[in-house]
Amino acid sequence: HQCVELIQHYIRVGQTSTWQQGAAVFGNKNIEVGTVIATFVNGRYPNHNSGNHAAFFLGQDAGGIWVMDQWKDDIAKPRVSKRYIRKLHNGSVRSDGTYIRMSNNAEAYFIVE
Repeated sequence: HQCVELIQHYIRVGQTSTWQQGAAVFGNKNIEVGTVIATFVNGRYPNHNSGNHAAFFLGQDAGGIWVMDQWKDDIAKPRVSKRYIRKLHNGSVRSDGTYIRMSNNAEAYFIVE
């Protein structure tokens, strides 16, 4: 949940139970830098210990999105930093509302409302 704590430290977005899925991030050219984005399942933030994620949007290109995030307990990424999340091959939404490798799949991110 360190990713959510980062967001809540800088922005008043409320508890994750109040978060609603907004517009898709990948391919959306109207998103401002600093917008709060997250992975959702059927319109809600899952709030599991792993497999979901929240971040600040920084930008995007044809291959993926750039975010500012943190993974406090991840040795490879222990501090707040910039990260590139790729669009995965066959990474679109499944019938149950989940995505393949949600935290690392550009298509799985939506604006938090």
